[in-house]
Parts: sequence; structure tokens; C-alpha cells
Amino acid sequence: MKYIKSISVFLALCLIFSFFLFAQEKEQEKKKENEKARVLLVNAKKMIYQKDWEKAVEALKSLVENYQKSGYLDDSLYWLGYSMYKLSANLENVEKQLEIKQEALEKLNYLINQYTLSSWVDDAKVLRIELAKELYKKGLSEYKRYINESLKGLEEVEGVEGLEDLHSKKETDPELELKLVALNALLSMDQEEAFPILVKIVNEDKNPKLRERALFVLCQSKHPDVIPILIKLATRDPDDRVKERAITYLGMREEGLDALLDAYNVNLALKLKHRIIISISMNKSKKALDKLLDIAKNDKDQEARERAITMISVRGDKETKNKIVDLYDSISDPKLKDRLIIVIGQNKSKKALDKLLDIAKNDKNPDARERAITMISVRGDRETKDKVVDLYDSISDPKLKNRLIFVIGQSKSEKARKKLLDIVKNDKDMKARERAILVLGDVKSDEMIEVLSDMYLKTDDVNLKGKIIFSMGQNKSDKAIEKLIEIARKEENLKLKKQLIFWLGQSKNEKAMKFLKEIIDK
Repeated sequence: MKYIKSISVFLALCLIFSFFLFAQEKEQEKKKENEKARVLLVNAKKMIYQKDWEKAVEALKSLVENYQKSGYLDDSLYWLGYSMYKLSANLENVEKQLEIKQEALEKLNYLINQYTLSSWVDDAKVLRIELAKELYKKGLSEYKRYINESLKGLEEVEGVEGLEDLHSKKETDPELELKLVALNALLSMDQEEAFPILVKIVNEDKNPKLRERALFVLCQSKHPDVIPILIKLATRDPDDRVKERAITYLGMREEGLDALLDAYNVNLALKLKHRIIISISMNKSKKALDKLLDIAKNDKDQEARERAITMISVRGDKETKNKIVDLYDSISDPKLKDRLIIVIGQNKSKKALDKLLDIAKNDKNPDARERAITMISVRGDRETKDKVVDLYDSISDPKLKNRLIFVIGQSKSEKARKKLLDIVKNDKDMKARERAILVLGDVKSDEMIEVLSDMYLKTDDVNLKGKIIFSMGQNKSDKAIEKLIEIARKEENLKLKKQLIFWLGQSKNEKAMKFLKEIIDK
């Protein structure tokens, strides 16, 4: 009896062990299938990235058909529907387009119905609406039901009761997003049906996020009532963000300009008025430009005036560029004038250059004159470079002349070189001569070397001599090295001699090296 019991226990253990081995084998098979499915999905996504829709569809169909138990089936169904949708858009055969779109919608249906907890369900519902809209437009009216189903809760336009379920939703609720996508689709299919629903939402719903998003959909419509609705929201909506959106959409519509001009005069928060300025600038008419100019000249809010100037500056037409130049003399605020100089400096017209030159010569504010010189210097044309040279003799302010010497030095023209040499030889302002000497260090000219070395020998000013050495030291030409050696042989001032030896050493010139060895060998 004990023997029989022992056999029974042994058989039971064998059976349990067999089940355990079987379960392990199944688990291994499942892991292998999952890995194969993952590799297929990764490859399919590479094809999607490359927009090879046909190969992507082929790969994803293989995955869906052969790996039904993998953990990647919901991902694969979504991307299959997406790839089929994209593939259909590239086909010329209309019948084939419709066939593939219908098949794509069915794949999305399967995902939505069979994988209700999948993270891809919300995306699938949005894509399904787009497919349903296109199929409906091709005469397949039965597909409208997918849009109607997505709009449940928004049908009642007589009151807000039908929207109560949305008020408790989070702002990022995917169902809310889906309803708005469906409304957008319905608007493109049947404006008369969708428009009153959207109007009800933007006028009465308590959720500002929903009003804002519904407003975006509403603005896709060409309905004549859109402008009055936008005006009302821009001036009276309790939420500032909704107001900003309404102002933006008014700017995007040609017929919205008058409404924006009226809204600007309403007692709105400054933030909203600034937003209106941006929207007005989106309109390229003369009326819009005149309003911006008026704000720039006369508005009581400094920031509004600055913003208007900025928005005027981004308009590229010739009339605007001329107006911006004329605007300078009608403004007295130094900060605004400074901003205008920058804007005028970005204008490459002759009128703009003449204005900058006038400011540089005649403006009563030294800072404005210096800013004008800076803006002139960044213009790269030949005419401007010559004008900068001519400007020097018409300015008496030492600080501005100093700035101009630097600007002239940036020009490599013959006229600029001659002017710098003239300053070095003849300018009554010693600091101007010193600055010109330093700038001439970059000019490769034998004449310049002769002028500098001659000046070195004639002056007793140690400071000036040091600047001449520095300037000549920057010039690595044979002529410069010869003159430095000649000066070094005669120089008795130890400080200056050290400077000469330093710059000769920096030159790495053979003649300089020979001279330095002579000094060492003494």
C-alpha cells in the first residue's frame, strides 16, 4: 500500500514538473514572439519616418496578422491606420484611395473596441474622425456617424445642460479634445450644423479652456457672424487668454482691422492693447500703418509706442521705410529716438543713410549722434564708407571724432587710409592723432610706415612714441621691420627700446632676428 502511494506521489510530482516545463516553454515562446514583433515595429517606424508608406503598411500588416498575441498589437494597429491614411493621399486612383481609407478606419475601429485601455485609443479616435470626414466628403454619408458619436454632449444648443459633463473634466481631457476635433470636422462638412454649437460654447460655457479651443475651431469658418463674435470676446470675455486669442484671430482676417482699431480705444488692460498692436501689424494696409504711426507718435503708454515702432520696422515695403525715417523728427522721447535710430539703421535706402548722417552731425543728444555713427558703420556699401570719411570734418565733439576714427579704420578703402594719415599728420587733437596711429596698425602701406617713423623721430612725447611702436609692430611687412630696427638703433630711452625689441621678437622676421642677435653678442 505504501508502495502504491509512493508511486502516486511520484507521478503527481512528474505531472507538476511537466506543467512547469510546459509553462516555461510557453513563456519563452511568448518572449520570442514579442521580440520579433518589437523588431518589426521598429523597422516599420523607420519606414514611416522616411515616408515610405507602402513598405510601412506591408510591414505593419505582417505584424498584425502574424503576432496577434504580442504586446505591440495596439501600437501596430494605430500606425497601420496612420500609414494607410498617408498612403491613400498619394494615390491617383480615387477608388483605391477610398478603399484604403475604409480599411484604415476599420483597423482603428478594431483598436478602439478591443483595446479600450490602450494609450493609443485617443489618437485613434482623432484619426478616425479625419478619415470619416474625408470619406463623407466623397459621398459616403454613412461615415458621418463617427463624427456625431464624438459630439455626444454638445448637441444641445438651447442650453448648457449638454455641456455639464465637460465642466468637471481636466483641461487636458482627451475626450474634450476629441469633441473639438469632431466639431472642426463637422464645420468643414456642414457649417450650418456645427456653427451654432460653437457659438453657444464660446458665448456661454464656463470653461475658459473650452471657449478658447472652440474659438480656434470657429475661426476656421467664413461665416459673416464670426467677426462680431470675435469683437465681443476681445472686449468682454472674462478670461484674458480668450481675449488675446480673439484679438489674434481678428488680426488674421482682413475684415477684422476696423474692429481692432475700435478695440484699441476701449479701456482694456495694457497687455491686451499691446496684443492689438501686434494684430494690427498683421494687416498690410495703409490704414493699419497710419494707426501704428499714430500710436508711435502719440500714445500715452511708452511700451505701446516702442512696440508700435518695432512692428512698423518689420514691414518691408518702401512706403513704410520712408515713414519710419520721417517719424524720427516727430518724436522727442530719447529712448524712443534711440530705438528708431536702430530701426533706421536696418534700412538700406539712401534716405535712411542721409537721416543717420544728419543725426550724427546735428542731433542735440550726443548719445543719439554716437548711436547713429554706430549704425552707419554696420552698413557695408562703398557709398556709406565714403560718407563716414566725409563726416569726420563736420564733427567737433572729441568723443564722436574718436568713435569715427575707429569706424573709418574698419574701411579698407584708399580714401579711408588717406584720411587716417591726414589725421595723424595734421589733426590738432593729440588724442585723435594717437587713436589714428593705433588704427593704422592694420593698414599695409609703405607710406603709412614712412609717416609713422618720421613722426616718431620728430616728437619727444614718450607716450606718443609708444603708440607708434605698437602700431608699427602690428604691421609685419619688411618695411615696418626695417624702420623699427632703424629706430631701435638710435633709441636711448630704455623703456622704449624694450618695447621695440619686444615687437621685433614677435615678428619672427629674419632681419629682426639678426638684429636681436647683434644686441645679445655685444
